[in-house]
Amino acid sequence: MPSRQIPKLYIPSDATEAAIRAAHAAAIAAGGGGTILLPDAVIALTEPLPVASGIGYQGVQPVLDYLNDTVPDSGWNFVGGTVLAGNGSFAAFAANDADLGSPHADITDDCITGWRCENIGFTGFTRAISIGATNNIGLQFSTIHDLFIRDCGDWGMFLANFMHTDVSRIWTHLCGNGQYYGALLPASTLMPGNSRFDSLFNIIPADGRDNRLCRGIVFEAGGNGAHLNEIYADRIQNNAFNRAELRVNATFTNGSANIAVADGTRFRPRMPVAFTASNHGITAGRVYVVQSVSGNTIKIGSAFTSPALTASGDGTLTLSSWGMPCFELASRNEGAFVSNSRFLGVDAEGGSGAGIYVENAQGCDFNISEVPGDRNADIVGRSAGFSRFYSGNTTITDFDNASATSQFHGARGIGRHAMLSGLWTDQTRNGLAAFNIRGDAGENQGDLEVRGGNSFIYPRFGMGMKSTLKTANTTLHPLDAGLVTFEASSMLVCTLPAITNSSDASSLVGLPFHIVNAGSADLTVNTSSTQLFNKAAGRTSYTLNAGESLLVVAAEGVSSTLFWAAFPSVGVA
Repeated sequence: MPSRQIPKLYIPSDATEAAIRAAHAAAIAAGGGGTILLPDAVIALTEPLPVASGIGYQGVQPVLDYLNDTVPDSGWNFVGGTVLAGNGSFAAFAANDADLGSPHADITDDCITGWRCENIGFTGFTRAISIGATNNIGLQFSTIHDLFIRDCGDWGMFLANFMHTDVSRIWTHLCGNGQYYGALLPASTLMPGNSRFDSLFNIIPADGRDNRLCRGIVFEAGGNGAHLNEIYADRIQNNAFNRAELRVNATFTNGSANIAVADGTRFRPRMPVAFTASNHGITAGRVYVVQSVSGNTIKIGSAFTSPALTASGDGTLTLSSWGMPCFELASRNEGAFVSNSRFLGVDAEGGSGAGIYVENAQGCDFNISEVPGDRNADIVGRSAGFSRFYSGNTTITDFDNASATSQFHGARGIGRHAMLSGLWTDQTRNGLAAFNIRGDAGENQGDLEVRGGNSFIYPRFGMGMKSTLKTANTTLHPLDAGLVTFEASSMLVCTLPAITNSSDASSLVGLPFHIVNAGSADLTVNTSSTQLFNKAAGRTSYTLNAGESLLVVAAEGVSSTLFWAAFPSVGVA
C-alpha cells in the first residue's frame, strides 16, 4: 500500500509580496502541489499573484468591523486577518482571463486544476479573483472558501468556464458589481457547471455612486449556444436597501426602436425598466429590459435576447426603474441556457427593477426566501421553461408566455403578463387559495379558486367530463367514471361496481357515473349484490328506455350503509 503523501506547506518568510512569490516559485520548482500559508497582515500587491494547478493559498480568517454595529449583514472594514490590498488597476488573482476569438483545440490542457483559495480579505482591486473568460477555460476540481471582498472596481468575484468547483461563503461589498459565475464557451466545446455554491452574499454600494447600475449576483450562459449546467447553490443573498427609484421621461418615435432619454449614463444593458402608462406599444407596469445604450438613446425589449421593441406611435411616457436585479440567472444570446440547476434560499432585498431576473433557464428550481416586495417586480421570467418557483412571501411576478411550462407555488401578489400553473394563496384577494392548471395568460387569477367565506370552488374555465362508449353487457369499473354511453340495437345490461369504503385509499364513495341509453332497446342498470338505489327497499335495478339517462353517485348513509344515490332523467322526445 503506498504511503500517504503529506501536503507541502510553504510559509513566506515575511508579509511581503516578494516573499509570497518566492514561496510560489519554490512550490513550482519542487514539482507543484502544496499550500502557501499567508500571515495575519495587510499585504500590498503591485500585480496579480500567480495561479497554478495544485498550489493553493490559505490565509488567516479576516476579522471584520461592521459599519452598522447591530447588523452583521452590513458593510465592513478589516481589523485583522489576512488582507490583500491593491491600487485598483489589477486583479489579486488572475488566470486565463483574456477573451479569445475561439477555444483552443485542446482546451482542457489550459485549465487550472486543484487550486484553493481560503480565508483571505481583499481590498482595492479590479477583481479579487478573475479566472476564465470568453472561450478561455477556468477552474476544475478547485475550492474557494471564506473570502471577504470590498472596493473592487469591476466584479468582486469573476469565474468563467469552471467545472467541479466548490465555492462557499463569498462576501462582496463596495464593488462595481458583485459576483459573476458564467459559461462563456460554445456548448459543443464544453458545458461548464457541475459545481456547488454556498452562502454567496453581496451588498449594493451606498457611497454616492449611481448604484442602480451595479449588478448583484449573476449566473450566466454567455457563449454562443452556451449551457451553464447543473449548478447547485444554497443561500444566495443580495441587499440593495440604499437605492432610489429612477423616474425620467422616455420619448418614442413611431416605427423606431430608439427611445430618447435625457441622460443615457443612468442606464446600462440588462437594466429592467417599467412604464407608468400604456401607449406606443408599451403595457403599463410590465417589465422591459434595456438592450443597448448609445449616448442618450436606449433600446428595450421584453427580454435582453428578444427583438427590440418598435414604437407604434409618437409620444412620451414616464419610465421607472429601481436598477439592476439583485439576482440574475440569464444568458447573453437566444441560444444559450442555464439548465438543470437548483437555487435554494434566494434572498433578494431592497430596491431593484427585478428582484430576481431569470432568462433562458431550463429545468431549474428556485426556492425564494425574501423578495423586495414593492418595486417594478419581484420575479421576472423570460423563456424560463420547465422550471419551478417557490416563494412564501407576497410576490409580484412578471412571466412571459414562453415561460408557461413553468410553475409558481406559494404566495402570489400582482401577476403581470402570463400566469404560471401552480398552487398558491392569492394575496391580492384576501389570501384565497388558487390553483392554475394551464397558465392562462389572459387571466390575472388562478383557473380554480376558492371564493368568499362560503368556501366553494369557482372554476374560471369550462369543466369537461370523461366519455366512454359501451356496446355490450358491462360491469363498470371505477376508471369508467364520468359519462358512459350505451348504444346497441338489442337490450343491454349495465352492472355497477360494489361500493367499498374500508379505507380512504380504496373508498369509492363519491364515484359518479352518468349513464346514457343511446341505443334503440332498453338498458337495465343493476347494483352489485344487495346495495340499493337511494336506500329504497328492494330497489337494485333501473330500466332506461331508449333516450333516457341515469346519474348515480356512490354514497354512504347512517351506520356506514353504502348505496347508490340515483338521479333519473326524463328521456329526450
